[in-house]
Amino acid sequence: MSVFAPFPLALAIILYGRTKGLLVGVLGLVLSMVFALFVHRDLTLFGFYACVFIFGIGIAEIVKRGISPVKGIVIFGLSFILLISAGFLSSVKNKNVTVEQYVLQQLEQNSDKLAELKKNVAASNQEDSIEFQQMLDRPDLIAKGMIEAIPGYFFVGVFLMLWFNMFLVLKSRRLLLSASDYPYSEKNLLNFKVPFGFVMLLAVGLALAIWGKEIGYQYSEAIGFTIVKCLGLFYFFQGFGVFSDLLSFLGIMGFFRSIIVMVVIFMANYLIAAAGLFDNWFDFRKYFVKPKIED
Repeated sequence: MSVFAPFPLALAIILYGRTKGLLVGVLGLVLSMVFALFVHRDLTLFGFYACVFIFGIGIAEIVKRGISPVKGIVIFGLSFILLISAGFLSSVKNKNVTVEQYVLQQLEQNSDKLAELKKNVAASNQEDSIEFQQMLDRPDLIAKGMIEAIPGYFFVGVFLMLWFNMFLVLKSRRLLLSASDYPYSEKNLLNFKVPFGFVMLLAVGLALAIWGKEIGYQYSEAIGFTIVKCLGLFYFFQGFGVFSDLLSFLGIMGFFRSIIVMVVIFMANYLIAAAGLFDNWFDFRKYFVKPKIED
């Protein structure tokens, strides 16, 4: 549930003003730092809450400034990703090492945690535990896997958090109107549509994912899969809007609707993304119109 943490912070800023909302957020930062240093002895908690703090402020500012929610989360999300990426690459450059060497150094500094993880995997007796242990003995493979996987997961994680928390804020529109007149609702997010030109970029990503090895660059496949994963997320947003309109067309509402949405999100998200992609050609919503009954 921690992925929804920006929502109450954003709502507090919108309803009670920037000063009170920011004070609450800063208090959360201080508490997370205390827990990270003296209880967990790991700064991961603080780092995550810092992102939550930034996301909450960003979402609140989108609403308070009257910016379109789709435009707002796209610009804010891309800016955040570029800023973090630039900071990471700058840190790597200052150490005069490659990205792979930098990751290997971090793995060496956390060798005790890797050893503990290896011990836990050995005790689990799972079917793939032996293969996993062998991989843990190869830091170079771990580094390569992290370099290939983290960019895509980071991109998806950022925009998922922004989209879902913005959706919750817009669902609270009655509360928003008591503080400011915001002309947008959750319908604006559900009508999310990816420009048709991105289909070509998706095709390039698929080509790299399938035939990337033939190019000769070691990360060609990873780049292809990252492109597919990132664009697939935006097509998921588009497909989710189509799916929501389908449920409304079928008259499925209330608790049963919530159950169906949760099951589909976690078990058939690829189908939702595919629906968003093909919606560019078929415009599924035109079929969700009930015929008028004449008197």
